[in-house]
Amino acid sequence: MKRFALRKIDLIIYGLCILAALIALFTIIIVYQKLPEEIPTQFGLTGKIGSYGSRSAIFTFPAFELFMLPVLVIVSMFPVCWNLPGVTITEENAPLLGACVRNMLNTMLVLITATMTTLFVCQVKNCNAPSFLLPALLVLFLIAIIVTTVRTRIIAKNS
Repeated sequence: MKRFALRKIDLIIYGLCILAALIALFTIIIVYQKLPEEIPTQFGLTGKIGSYGSRSAIFTFPAFELFMLPVLVIVSMFPVCWNLPGVTITEENAPLLGACVRNMLNTMLVLITATMTTLFVCQVKNCNAPSFLLPALLVLFLIAIIVTTVRTRIIAKNS
């Protein structure tokens, strides 16, 4: 099966995610020397700071964002990477399944970027993360997975 070309919406989302990571890296350049020697490095389920570490850990969240982007882009472009239980990808249903899966991956990328950016800000400000962050993230990931699963099965059934 051939690879899928990137859509305009994909490029916009990828561009915004790269921009968020670059802004974070630029911020690090500006504030690094002003950061305390120890900064929050882990946040608990309720958003409270769980542990502290070296200020060099400030690079973790932007680096994770920049790592996840190419991984999700590659996965979204190559149907052979997808695991769609109970769904067979054919030449006929591939475009619809492709759009469906790429929408889910784009949603996940936006959620990851928003979360990493929020945690990065909490590191810089040395404050707790919002208490709703993890529950909201888990619910939104679950919704994206359920919607995609249902849609892919409907697409496969109708093709």
